[in-house]
Amino acid sequence: MLRVGLTAPMCDGCARATGFRRPVPDGFYDDAGLRAALASYDFGAVFTAVREHTGLSQLQLADLLGLSQSRVSAVERGERRLTHVKLAARIAAVLRIPAPLLGFPSDASAEAIGSVAAEEVSWLERRDFLALVTAATLGSRLHPELERLSTLLPSQAEPVTRRRIAAADVDAIEAITDGFRRSDFAHGGGLCRAAAVAQLQQVRQLDDAVCAPEVRLRLLVATAELASMTGWIAYDVDDHDAARRLWTYALDTARRAEDHPRAPDLTVDVLLDMAHQALHLDRPGEALQLVQLASATAANRKHPVSTITEGYISAVLGWCRATLGETQPTRRAIGQAQETYAAADSATTPPWAWFVTDAEITAQQGHSLYLLSLKRPEVAPEAIERLNHAAAGYDASYERSRAMILPPLAAVQFQAGDIDAAVATGYDAVSAIGGLSSTRGYARLRVLDSIAAQFARKPEVTELRQHIRTALATTA
Repeated sequence: MLRVGLTAPMCDGCARATGFRRPVPDGFYDDAGLRAALASYDFGAVFTAVREHTGLSQLQLADLLGLSQSRVSAVERGERRLTHVKLAARIAAVLRIPAPLLGFPSDASAEAIGSVAAEEVSWLERRDFLALVTAATLGSRLHPELERLSTLLPSQAEPVTRRRIAAADVDAIEAITDGFRRSDFAHGGGLCRAAAVAQLQQVRQLDDAVCAPEVRLRLLVATAELASMTGWIAYDVDDHDAARRLWTYALDTARRAEDHPRAPDLTVDVLLDMAHQALHLDRPGEALQLVQLASATAANRKHPVSTITEGYISAVLGWCRATLGETQPTRRAIGQAQETYAAADSATTPPWAWFVTDAEITAQQGHSLYLLSLKRPEVAPEAIERLNHAAAGYDASYERSRAMILPPLAAVQFQAGDIDAAVATGYDAVSAIGGLSSTRGYARLRVLDSIAAQFARKPEVTELRQHIRTALATTA
């Protein structure tokens, strides 16, 4: 008998032993109706089609999936839905449903999740990274790396002597994390990175502390949020490998707190930060898979994500589509993000999302249009309007955010033919990025330099390019 909770595809022999007259073949789910049903997590049509093809009874299918026969019957009649991500992943594995049809990364198979290189490899290059992220998000313990995540993080912490904690201790962790976030927005992550790492070392040692159940949940969420923020700071100073380790640890910790209402928001936010990094590294395909996983997670958790998190999903999706040069999908994502943000309720907004201001939302739109303009120059004037509006809306507490949009603004000004404005913005970009304790902005200066090269016949552009190259050389 197959054990309940099977997470690997069955071989043909096991399928026949379980009651399959015919195994599910490759290409079975290419049917347009089944693809549409899977996209909306409508398993009723899927169960019916699988049973008709394989000869399974409802009871046999229920036993195979670890469900009751009455539940399978209700799903087939359309009276119940199966929306939990973990259950969807199990059904996909057993019934050989291609992972992308459910919004999971294409390599999120049990074989991929269960494999890991024997030697330690860079997390930036490891082939099973998306499978590892999926395992951490869904709570699968099949990936051996999840069992040793804490050993891969910075160590050498001073021992924590307090073994009993209360709500006030979690309040302090949340306040410290918020302080790191505000410092990063104002100055970049470099200055507070060591402090964030040290704080995370201390907080991790509280995992075994004695506390009330409700405090335990809050502690897990606070730890995951701190790890997420520390990962972003690592990303901000181009330590991409460390960022991925920290974010994966944050995902796994947030998963342990899945009963807390804020855990889904945090999980989705971490996945979108990973997509942000993938786009920065010029990996749009990987970024799109992470956004799809974020969207599937948001739709299928015990607690709903906030409206503002839904808006951020659409915004990052717009960046992915724009990077791929897809005009209409980009505009649809921008419009969806705008509508969703407009409907956001401050009462349900996560406490760490205070930075999503009107200027930030406009900057997100402008960044999508900038990315699209790299392949569709005709949208440059629209991008200029949004980015100018955003730059004017940021105050000193958002200097890092303002600095990051200046190179794209100068780039689209070049593309629109406004050379004087582009040169002036270019100098402002070099100055603003040079004033940060962050190195991530220099990659945007390199892109600006390559776009400015098209206008190098003008002496003022040549001088700007030399100014950019001097800044890049100094940083290197």
